[in-house]
Amino acid sequence: MDDTSPTKTGSNRSDRGSNTIGLAVAGVIVTFFALMPFVILLALYLFLTIYAIVRAIGPGAGENAVTIVVGFALITSTFATLLGVAIHLLGRSLTPKRRRASSS
Repeated sequence: MDDTSPTKTGSNRSDRGSNTIGLAVAGVIVTFFALMPFVILLALYLFLTIYAIVRAIGPGAGENAVTIVVGFALITSTFATLLGVAIHLLGRSLTPKRRRASSS
């Protein structure tokens, strides 16, 4: 079978795209997920720093454990939600639009 003949799915081998683009996309995805824990840690550190400054300036002394736990939960759930929204938007943009069947 030559390279220009249709395969079982009806597409040509030349329609598959470039391996280089696939490797680049995979590299970006792996890098994103490798950096995600550091971004979450940076956000948590920023939250704790701001919380400590506010508690030091404000009345009363000591920290409130409930506030810290709620802050951690909000930050992690926000990042999870943003990740889900990003995957949804990328999935919508990559999915080809359905064509209406022409009535012939």
